[in-house]
Amino acid sequence: FIERKHGRKKIFYPFEEVSFDALKDTLEPTYGMIVYQEQVMQIVQTIGGMSLGGADIVRRAMGKKKLEEMQKYNREFSEGAQKQGLDYQKASELFDLIEKFAGYGFNKSHSAAYAMVTFQTAWLKTYYPQEFMAALLTSEKDNTDKVVKYIDEAKRMKIFLGAPDINHSQLEFSAINKDDQDQILFGLGAIKGVGEAAVESILEARAEGEFKDIQDFINRIEPQKVNKKVIECIIKAGGLDHFGYSRRALLEQVETLVETAKKGSSLKKDAQFSLFGDDEEVTAVELNLKNMEEFDLKTLLDFEKDTLGFYVSGHPLDNFREQIDAINYTLSSEVENIEDGSTAIFIGKVETITEKMSKKGSAFGLVSLMDFHGNIEMMLFSDKLEQLKEMDRDEPIAFKVKVTHTEMFTRISVTKIMTLAEAKKEAKKVETKIVENLPP
Repeated sequence: FIERKHGRKKIFYPFEEVSFDALKDTLEPTYGMIVYQEQVMQIVQTIGGMSLGGADIVRRAMGKKKLEEMQKYNREFSEGAQKQGLDYQKASELFDLIEKFAGYGFNKSHSAAYAMVTFQTAWLKTYYPQEFMAALLTSEKDNTDKVVKYIDEAKRMKIFLGAPDINHSQLEFSAINKDDQDQILFGLGAIKGVGEAAVESILEARAEGEFKDIQDFINRIEPQKVNKKVIECIIKAGGLDHFGYSRRALLEQVETLVETAKKGSSLKKDAQFSLFGDDEEVTAVELNLKNMEEFDLKTLLDFEKDTLGFYVSGHPLDNFREQIDAINYTLSSEVENIEDGSTAIFIGKVETITEKMSKKGSAFGLVSLMDFHGNIEMMLFSDKLEQLKEMDRDEPIAFKVKVTHTEMFTRISVTKIMTLAEAKKEAKKVETKIVENLPP
């Protein structure tokens, strides 16, 4: 299309040798290419001699890809073309071409709207990458699988993603400049266990000025809304890292934080009726905390997974990313787009193995595998189950699988378990067919 538009390739139309102008009239605006569904219907009418209603039936049937129906309509179309003095075989080939197009084409208004949105979002992603990705993450904040996918894309774009920050985060994802670095911050509303009422209470207190330190934060919050559970979840998500205490120190002394907040709140209420009002010196309660050595990275990452649904400070597979990227594998986010019956290779960290017994008495296992885009569940039989148990599960493991889609669910059955080195060789033999999901 592009080559023809710029005159670098010749524009031609089928049946030119018999001076048939119908196709030229239909396809001239799109350089001889079939682009819109309306063009399909026009061709079926003008070349195949079908009625407008018949042409629409053919268009709809093409989307369903029913072989017997297509063969029937191909004959009708080709016979109609023959009656107009056109070659039957060429008409049949043209119908096959139209059928291929119908698998991805839209009507003109739909196509134009999607093209415009594509252009606008591509422009925003290019010139305002932080703001675009922050908005995209916010729009899908309740869909963990998509958020994980977009976080990975942001990392690929070299955009720093910061954990929630009590002094800078908003309710949702936001693009900011912090410590002379452009970044996207997780919203406080993204933390599981922290309700919107608690976030609004924190933002209301912060509107009077940033929290100077942990004592200032604890003295200014409303303990009825920002309770112990909320504080624990904010700590685990990294929201209080800004104050210089380890997450271990804050979690192990959370009772002290809660009691101090309650005392501060009580003093504020009493001060309303005193001579000094709510003077900060009168209502502030001193907070004495002892700092401690931080948890190991695995524990911190587990906290983030529990409170945010994904990892922020890193990823358990980060140390293996280069080795994994050298292998032609499939990500968990693509599983629904894999063609039914296809073979694929998944690579990740085995999180859990659940052993079960079938109705026939055969042992099998369900494995939860985590990769850079999320988690998938796979089924493996007893021989593979025993093999997996003997492998080093601290390292990434590769699984060759068969993917089967039904109306109710997608089944992923393991056919081979491999190390990364073995997967690199095996992947050369596997060609996974991905069918892109298109708008309706």
